Amino acid sequence: MRAQWMVVVALQATAFSTPGLAADMSPGLWEITLETRVAAQPGFAPAPFRLKQCLTAADTRNPSALLGGIANPGASGCTYTNKAYSGNTFRFSMQCAGGIAIQSQGEVSFSADSMNGTITAVTNVAGEKTELGNKVSARRLGGC
Repeated sequence: MRAQWMVVVALQATAFSTPGLAADMSPGLWEITLETRVAAQPGFAPAPFRLKQCLTAADTRNPSALLGGIANPGASGCTYTNKAYSGNTFRFSMQCAGGIAIQSQGEVSFSADSMNGTITAVTNVAGEKTELGNKVSARRLGGC
């Protein structure tokens, strides 16, 4: 269970490292939520991870730098292997090295006041591969 929790935390960083979303996001107080499920363990349903963060105009121009500081034990060397924008939707593939190797694909749609998407990830913790499904959402609550 501890290894699974570490995977959830690592995926939070992956989910929130989406450069380019800033073009249409508004500065202010945002609430970001990540829900994680493990296909092989239907009973594993941790409470959604929620983060409230005041985003400045500079922050919204580079969310990956801002949110990359979320604790992600074992995950390092994350790089995009594919990324594409279509209107207000960002699609990507990412690979992370380190103690928790992560390969993820996602699709996130955004507006000035909200963001919604899904991320599928395959992790390798202690030689054991695990597939996770993540739902990410965010909403602007108002000014800081």
